[in-house]
Amino acid sequence: MGFLINNNKLKRNTVIRRKLTNLRLNRNMICRAPYISEKLSSGSWEGETCFLIGGGPSLKNFDFNLIKDYPTIGVNKSFTKFPTTINYAMDMRFYDMVTTGDLQQEWLDYTGAKLFLKRSVKSKFDSSVYVVANLDKKALSLDIGKGIWGGNNSGFGALMIACALGCKRVGLLGYDLKVQKKETHWHEGYGFGRGRSFQSKLDKFKLCFEEFAPIMSKEGIMVINLNLDSALECFPKKDIKTFLK
Repeated sequence: MGFLINNNKLKRNTVIRRKLTNLRLNRNMICRAPYISEKLSSGSWEGETCFLIGGGPSLKNFDFNLIKDYPTIGVNKSFTKFPTTINYAMDMRFYDMVTTGDLQQEWLDYTGAKLFLKRSVKSKFDSSVYVVANLDKKALSLDIGKGIWGGNNSGFGALMIACALGCKRVGLLGYDLKVQKKETHWHEGYGFGRGRSFQSKLDKFKLCFEEFAPIMSKEGIMVINLNLDSALECFPKKDIKTFLK
């Protein structure tokens, strides 16, 4: 009889422990990050010229002093190169990289807005970053509170954020979208492949820009590609000194 009582007590304790464990796991899965609309509203950058900083190797020797007085959105590792206004990413692997990996200290030192695309209710981010909602339909959003359609790459998402913040004049830096002499990024990249395999990925990235270029133009949003040698041909190209005149 005593054995049965002890056995039942053991079972109850086991059930309680499992419930507590599940509760902790569920709590950890909650997204604690505030929305970027709590910091920046739609129209915050209206009338501004902004610059987007991609990952292309054309930025290796770029003089960032040229854009230090403008609002900027950096993509992924851009925060390690220049103190952008916003650093944007859409990949949970990148979030893990900067919060627990080799870039953790640089990430802690970065004082700009740390922004991630919230793809679903299951997206797990802590309160040290901001999120922007991912629209469930393909459309150009001019309302940062409603969110953006993130597309298939962070460079495109950064452009959608600029539009949602009301910017009508956007300069693209490092939007090369081509592998140059086996170089894919101005940094060491992410280990996603080299050469032909990465070029195939970049070709898919281009499709988002090509589809949205005429939509942005109709909204009066001027997007200029500041790499004359870029493979992204759907936007007019200028050198940066001409653009800044």
